[in-house]
Formats: sequence, structure tokens, C-alpha cells
Amino acid sequence: MITMRKIRHSRFVIGAVAVATLGVLGAAPVAQAAGGLSSAAQAHIATPPDPGDSGPFAVTSTEYNDGDTAYTPPALGHPVEVLASVHYPTDLSQGPYPLIVLMHGRHSTCYSGSQAYLEWPCPSGTQMIPSYQGYDYLAENLASWGYVVVSVSADGINAWDNGTSDGGALARAQLIQYHLDKWNKFNTKGGSPFGNLFVGKVDMQNIGLMGHSRGGEGVIESYLYNKSLGSPYGINAVMALAPIDFNRYLINDVPLSVILPYCDGDVYDNQGIHFYDDSLYSEANDNSPKNYLEVMGANHNYFNTIWTPGGWPAGAFDDWGGGTDPVCGSQTGSERLTAEQQRQVGLDYMAGFFRLYIGGETDLLPYFDGQEIQPQSVDFADVHNAYQAPADQRLTVNNFLDSSDLTTNTLGGAVKKRALTPFDVCGGNPPEPEFCISVGQGQQPHDTRSVYSSKNGLSQLRFGWAKPKANTTNVLPSADRDVSGYSVLSFRIAQNITASNPKENMSVILKDASGAKSSVAVGRWSDALFQPHGTTSGYTPKEILNTVRIPLSAFTGVDLTQISQVTLKFNKTQPGSVLMTDLAFND
Repeated sequence: MITMRKIRHSRFVIGAVAVATLGVLGAAPVAQAAGGLSSAAQAHIATPPDPGDSGPFAVTSTEYNDGDTAYTPPALGHPVEVLASVHYPTDLSQGPYPLIVLMHGRHSTCYSGSQAYLEWPCPSGTQMIPSYQGYDYLAENLASWGYVVVSVSADGINAWDNGTSDGGALARAQLIQYHLDKWNKFNTKGGSPFGNLFVGKVDMQNIGLMGHSRGGEGVIESYLYNKSLGSPYGINAVMALAPIDFNRYLINDVPLSVILPYCDGDVYDNQGIHFYDDSLYSEANDNSPKNYLEVMGANHNYFNTIWTPGGWPAGAFDDWGGGTDPVCGSQTGSERLTAEQQRQVGLDYMAGFFRLYIGGETDLLPYFDGQEIQPQSVDFADVHNAYQAPADQRLTVNNFLDSSDLTTNTLGGAVKKRALTPFDVCGGNPPEPEFCISVGQGQQPHDTRSVYSSKNGLSQLRFGWAKPKANTTNVLPSADRDVSGYSVLSFRIAQNITASNPKENMSVILKDASGAKSSVAVGRWSDALFQPHGTTSGYTPKEILNTVRIPLSAFTGVDLTQISQVTLKFNKTQPGSVLMTDLAFND
């Protein structure tokens, strides 16, 4: 394991603090010193509830099945099944409860013995592979906290989606909408097979969506499709798990989270990061938060129990495929998570996301906003975090969208540099270089290409240094110098994986109008500048930007109402090179 990450677990995940009991939402204070952090850092850290815990409700599970050819999505042109598993609180008297809809990805649809097939309906002598049951562990947990959870089968779409112009994204969205229409009927009039069981018990204006793989792009499109129909249902949070992004859809105005498995052997380029990157500044007043999580050692399939070896007789495998990669290979000494560990990570972050943005449990926010706090139940994991605050909680200093931001920042202030070579932008639209580093596309997700889109990747600042006084400064215009209403200074950054970098080589300096300065070492608050591991050409190591979040309370001796400059300084003598973006003050 990476040394800095080991330190992080003792620093940021306080194992000595007991997790709150069921139903207790208050954050507990830290009970022991947090590793080598300063007292200010220790005071800043609290232990939120652990989303891996089960809730207080007893849970009932069932299914409904209208048949293998019950619905024909117009975008597909082939009949598919209407089949779903349902988990819900046994006692429905406290409803209406929020609705969470889950959708699996593209996988084999039928099997006989150990042989898997991709056909629909399943031919004689074969049976369907129930991929939709692979998230029962998540559904059970969420239902115990007071949610109705529906996991939709999409085997029929999987058999036909390569014949569509969008990889089946719209067909998946239409299938989800069809299920939402069914649930609207269950909630208003009742209907087979539930009778009146759910009448008045489901909140159709508080819905969360989670999709895995092609289902990940499917739930993004589902949100957009529902919106195109006049938003008959209130979709209030969307999570994409190891998603494809074939079409580069833009999603705004809804909380978004993307989980990126570092050892994904299917969507190996982590292209789903585009959902986050593309939406950041596409809508000026987008007041929805965005997040992605980079899960080191996780593969694609193990989030679904049916796709995991031993979970089903056919179609279950380790998608990485073995090999000798020191991070992702299956040999002894690998950093790979076991299937059980990976699902625990998935459970914690998926359940936590919906409880935060659908259930309103704001105490869970530190797991998603870049604070680098992990739930105690996954303190074995190595998870990196990126976060963008809503527009009304953020003052963007420089987003590095094009070359003009190298001299004048987003606020209109000057940008200065000293002893930095190169100092340019890359990855975005021409004339920027298409890629930021000279490795395979699969190793640079922010700039990887998409099947059905010619859109370029994320524009990023690229710079390197060879002297200890190298720095870059963003000047704040007088109208924007009062940052006292914000909580933190943040930016996304990553070491250039093609360069040899020292680990803690960077400080942030705030200067006020009087000339007073305060310097904070980035390594005291973040390990975003870790060196990713791996040796599989074209696949690992991967270049992924992660959030550095420094509380403004850490900057002492300066007037936060009169901050005139933000400087990034490189304190070590060793040469280094990084990529960064999204310099901002935010809540």
C-alpha cells in the first residue's frame, strides 16, 4: 500500500471512536489524536454516522414480473421484460417513503450450466441471469432506513442495445420511466401484484437513481428523459457506479456522484468521470453538488453479487482478468479489494449518498465533500474524493478552461508564475493538446474519448518546476477579496504520473491587502498528491484529479475579509510536475 494512504487511515478514520447506534444522526467528537495532524486539523474532524450500519426498520422483500416481453422501449424496438425486486420497510405506516431505483449494466442474459449467452428472450433450455438481484445487499440496507428500493431487470435491453445509436441509453431511460409509471399507479390506485399495499406509501417526488456500467449512463439519461417529459417525477439524486459515458450527456441541477473503480477491467478508462467534468461549468447557476470517488483496488463486477465468482453458475468473473499488475493483479501482494470488501465500500457510499441527498442526513456530507473522512466500516479501503460545491456556495477563482486563464483568472484578476515550466493548459478544446500526458488513453480518464461523441476532455493547468521557490499566484480583484463567508479553499490536483515527484512538495499561501501572509502545507490536510501505482501499459497507473480541501481557519494571521492573493508554492528542491483545476473558495 502507498505509505501516505496508510497514514491517512490513522489520521482521517478514527477507529477508536464508536460508531453511532441506529437512528442517531449526530456526529461524535474525535476521541484521540489524529495521527500527525495539527490540533486545528484534529478539531476540524468529526466522525459522522457510518452508512454501513443497518437502520431501525424491519425489511420485506418481494418481486413483480409482468413477463419477458411486456414492454417495448421505443428507442430499442424489441420487447423486453418488466421485472424488478422490491425491498421496503415492513411497517409502511410511517410512509410515504422515498423511492430508490437501481439498474444493472450490460451482462450476459441467459445461461445453461456454466455457459452464458446474450439473447432475449432466453432460448429453450436456458434460464435468465438475474443481474437485477445483484444489489440486494444495498436494497436491504436502504429499506432498513425507510426507503422503498426497486431494482429493475434490463436483460432484454442488454441483448439488443448494440443495435442502437446510443448504446441503449435512451431505451434504459424509457424502461425506468415505465417502472416509475407503474409505481405511480401502485401509489395512487394500487394494482397487481400488490393490491393497495403501497397506496399513499411512496413519495414519487423524492426519487434517487443508481445505475451500474451501461446502467450508469442509463440513469443519467433517465434523469434527462424525465425532465424532457415535464418532470412528472421528482428525481433528486443520481449515482453512476463504474459507468460508461458513450454519449457525453450533460446533467445539471441534481446532486451527482460517480464511483470509479481503479482496477475496472471493463470500463478500464474510467470514462464516467466525464459526467462530473462536463457538467462543472456548463450551467452558471447550477446549485447542485457534484462528487466522484476513486476506489483503489476495486474492479467492475464485484459490486454486483451475481457477477462475482461464486455468485452465479455462469457469467461471473473477475473482469480485471488476473495478471501481474502490483495494484490490480490477483497475485499475493496486490492492492485489490476482496469481493466482500468492495461491496462494503459500494454499500457505504451508495447508501450514504442517498441518505444524504434523498433522506436529508447532512451529517453524512463529510464522506463526499473532499474532507477525506472514510466510514469506519471501510477503514481498510483506499478511497480518494473530488467535490464541487453548489454555485451559490462557491467563489471560483480559476477554472482553467482555456489559455486565457493562464494570465487572467475567472474573477478578472492577474495570474502570475515564477520558475514554472511548462505552464499551459491541456486536455480541452483546440488549440490545447488533446492529452495532458504521454501514456495510454485508459490512464488519463479526464481526456479519454467517447464512442458516440467527438467532445474533448477536461481543460487542466499543467505545470512543472525545478526550483524550491517556484510558484503561481492568482490575484483577487478588490470586489472579491472578502472570503470570510466561505469555509474552505479547494482545488483538484494530481501528480503527473510520467514524472518523478516528491510527495509533500506544496504549500498554499494567502496574502491580505495589508501584506500579511499565511502558509499552509497541503500534506497536512490532504493526500491528493499521492503517486498512483500500477504497471499495466495503457491501464495503470491512472491520472485522476482529487480534491484538496483546506479550512480557512487554518490560515492564521491574515484578514479573510481582504484576501488579495492565493499562491501555490513548491517548497522542495526536487523537480516535480502536476495537473490541477477548480481553484475556489467554498462552503
